[in-house]
Amino acid sequence: MVSKVERERAALKAAETDLAERKKKLAAMEKEEAKKQLDKLSKRVGVERTIRLLELALKVKPKTAIETLEKIETPAPQSASAT
Repeated sequence: MVSKVERERAALKAAETDLAERKKKLAAMEKEEAKKQLDKLSKRVGVERTIRLLELALKVKPKTAIETLEKIETPAPQSASAT
């Protein structure tokens, strides 16, 4: 006969195993999503420009490059004469 403590210990171990598997699956999903996003952006600017942008970002440190680009990012102006 299995005691309540042993059943609880087994259930906890199973939950920990499930959690570890789910974390691995989530990491794989995040990696795939990042790859899709990079592919989509690369198609918009071209492979050569993507490579050049990444090379330049590495030279000035990625965090600095991102901060600089975010500072100059502006929303597209809306045209009032588009009637």
